[in-house]
Amino acid sequence: MRIRSLVWLLGLGCSCAAISGCAGGAGAAPPAEVPAADSAAAAPAPMPAPSADAPKPASNDGADEADAAPAKTKVVEDPNATREVTYVVVPEGLKISVAGVKFTVSATAAQVGSGWGVKLAVVANADDGKAHSLANPKAGPMAFAGSVARKGKADPEAFGDERGGDGEETISGDDATKFTRTWPVKGVRVLGAGDALDLQVALWGLGANADTRRPVKKFCHVRMEVGKGKPRAIVEPPASASGN
Repeated sequence: MRIRSLVWLLGLGCSCAAISGCAGGAGAAPPAEVPAADSAAAAPAPMPAPSADAPKPASNDGADEADAAPAKTKVVEDPNATREVTYVVVPEGLKISVAGVKFTVSATAAQVGSGWGVKLAVVANADDGKAHSLANPKAGPMAFAGSVARKGKADPEAFGDERGGDGEETISGDDATKFTRTWPVKGVRVLGAGDALDLQVALWGLGANADTRRPVKKFCHVRMEVGKGKPRAIVEPPASASGN
């Protein structure tokens, strides 16, 4: 009887061990607490404290100010733009206003050798109170072109200027700028009895400064015919005065 009870107790112990092992194999219950190592791995790392030497985040304040500030645009004069030119005939000749400058032009017959030429005199003032630049090459600010109808010849003689050298004349509102030029140009004969002059006058260049100067192609027109006695030179607006 004692031996049988011992066997039963041993069998009961094995059964309990087997049951305990089976329960663990089927799926052990999760631990009540996460181990310390696993907890540290699962938690997010704290952000480091900002350093005094660390770069500051970029600000868009400068960009906003740049966008708000108006862009500076350099104004460049169109070299092909038409300029308004006004003409007024006066007893002393012709008044011409262009690009902020007012010119007064007079023309008189001038004896040149055995014949006649024409002397042009110009007085210029700034009409807008600003300084202006006038091209002034070797022969002066005015350019001559045109033709001469010679007595007894069917075809007129054409002539034109060639620019030589360079220079500048400043026109301001304080003092008048004066310049003159006498026709004929080099290589052209003076006017004789029965000859008629058709003279187109231009300015080599006019602008606010040397960089913006451009020609005034139709400045004025002068005509003169030689008869008996001293001829009379007439200065007038060009026949076609647009396109300056």
